[in-house]
Amino acid sequence: MGKNQAYKAMQRARLGSSSAGPDEVEDGMVDGSFHSPEWHAARLASLKTSHTITWEEYKKKQKEDEIRKGELEKDTDRMMREYRAQLDAERARKLANGRNHSSSKSDRKKDRKDKDLKKRSSRKRKVPFACNFLLLLSVRVF
Repeated sequence: MGKNQAYKAMQRARLGSSSAGPDEVEDGMVDGSFHSPEWHAARLASLKTSHTITWEEYKKKQKEDEIRKGELEKDTDRMMREYRAQLDAERARKLANGRNHSSSKSDRKKDRKDKDLKKRSSRKRKVPFACNFLLLLSVRVF
């Protein structure tokens, strides 16, 4: 029995209609359920075989996901600890040499000499330019 049929039956029982038959409707309207009982049975069967999971299956899946996530976090933590250990070992190795024992000490001296040469050459360039400029001004003024 569909929703409308049950409601109409309840109304008939409440009002006590004796003239109307079991399929007749008092208001003269046709029953609104347009699906056959076979269709309703097939619909219910399809709902039972749906692809939704039960609560227990859901809880089990969530536990598995949490375990997998925990394992990934453990792997990430382990990799981070190994990387940190490598950095600490490299730092300790560099600090063990001391401050004055750098392997690139000769490179620093070379860089320092290059800087000094650049400063000197730039000063030499600036002085003649300034002198030439002053000479040009003095020639034009007088």
